[in-house]
Parts: sequence; C-alpha cells; structure tokens
Amino acid sequence: MIGTIGSAVVVLDAAGVIGRGLVAAALDAGAHVLAVDRSPTALATLAGLHPQASLTLLTGSAQDEPQAQALATVLRETGRPLAAVLATFDAGKLRGRLLDQTAATTCAALNASLEPGLAVVRHLLPLLAEGGRGGSFVLIGGPGGRHPWAGYGQRSVAEAALRMVARVLHCEARAIGVRLQLLSVDTPTWGLHAGPPRAHWPSALEIGQHAIRLLVPGGPTDAVVEFADLPRMPEASSPDGASHNLQSARRLLDAATHLRRQEVPS
Repeated sequence: MIGTIGSAVVVLDAAGVIGRGLVAAALDAGAHVLAVDRSPTALATLAGLHPQASLTLLTGSAQDEPQAQALATVLRETGRPLAAVLATFDAGKLRGRLLDQTAATTCAALNASLEPGLAVVRHLLPLLAEGGRGGSFVLIGGPGGRHPWAGYGQRSVAEAALRMVARVLHCEARAIGVRLQLLSVDTPTWGLHAGPPRAHWPSALEIGQHAIRLLVPGGPTDAVVEFADLPRMPEASSPDGASHNLQSARRLLDAATHLRRQEVPS
C-alpha cells in the first residue's frame, strides 16, 4: 500500500501512453490515483480500463504558471494528502538539426518544452510538503539527454536541460522535506513510435513499475535514475500499459505499507 490512509498519487497527463502505464502501476501498488488530463473523453476511456479501481478523474493541465496554480488548488480541494506526483516530460515534438533552425526558433521551442515541467513542480512540490509526511515527485524523461540523438537536436538539448533541472530541484526539495527525482528513459517507448516494439524498448507499464519503485523504501535515491541501469520487469509485456496483470509490482511493493517519512538523503 502506497501512502498513509486517505493519501493519493497524482498522475499528470494520465491518459497518454506513458500516463496509462503510471496509472496502472500505481493502482496495482494499492494507491488511490488522482488522474489528471486535459481531455474528459480520454479520462473516461482510462476509467473504463480500471472499472473497479480507486481512481479519481480530474480534468486539467499545467502548461504554464496559471494552469499549474489552478491545478494545485483543485488538488488541495480534494481533501486528500498527496503521497506522490508522477509526471511525464514531453519533448516528443522537438526534432530537427540545430543548424537548420534559427536561434529564436530553438529558444522558443526549449522554453515551450521546459515551462510546463517547471511550472507544475513550483506549485505541486510545496503541496506535497504541506502535510508534513514527506512525499515524492517523479519526472519521467526521454531519450537524448545523455547522448545527442541524431536529427533531434532540440530534443537532446531539452532533455539534457531537464537532467540539470532535476538535480537542482532535488537539492531544493530537501529543504521542504520531500524528494524530486528524474527517471530517465534513454530509449523509445512502446506505443510512442511507429513499427513493432523492440526487445530493449520498455513498455509504458514497465516505466510505471519503476516509477513506483522510487516511492518506496529501498528504491534508488539519486536525483537522476537511469532506467537502463534498473532490472527489467519480466511481466511488463503490455505495449499500452493497460494490463492489470502486475504481479511483479505487487511482490515488489507489498512490503511497503506507506511512503517513507523521508529523511531525504544527503
């Protein structure tokens, strides 16, 4: 069971491919999930995948400061203390060579890519700290941050910037008694790219399971956690993350009855 009685895990962009994997893994781990997405229709579809689940649907987004502030207000008004926030960093639309773009175009693209993540962390990280229970904020990053991805110059720069943002916020979060980490997935993900899945590509479900590992005692504590360094989940075989058969996550998480009262590591 994740969190104390009445607490919840927030999943942002919950109806997206990776979001569905995060929702499925959190539900299977025993969490009540507050699923946030801008599309009511997509949220209804998500609810249909989990008809008996402890799931609350919230229409909303956090693309800038006002939206992030409004989302924080909505989450506070649910009356549930938050155990964790899981959010996917979406740089999928950034592509092309840097030499082929004007400087202004690239800077505008980087700003548009980084602003939502910064805004939502600014408003939801303090919300995690309000209950004084500790909590975790996990960002999910994609390919290109460690090594440049040919033909995806803007994306590589944005993902690299996200890694430093996570390191800085990891330090700043310690001061308010919570933890922020980046789970960096340095390969494409099933369901997000054309063509058949490849053996070394994780599913959204497997990404979700590893994100949950960061919320329980004994999980990795680094600011940036490399997905490639984590053990593969043998039962994470569903490309869209909608599978309910998450026995490996249950075995992993049954021993954790609540989130650590975090003494965030030095």
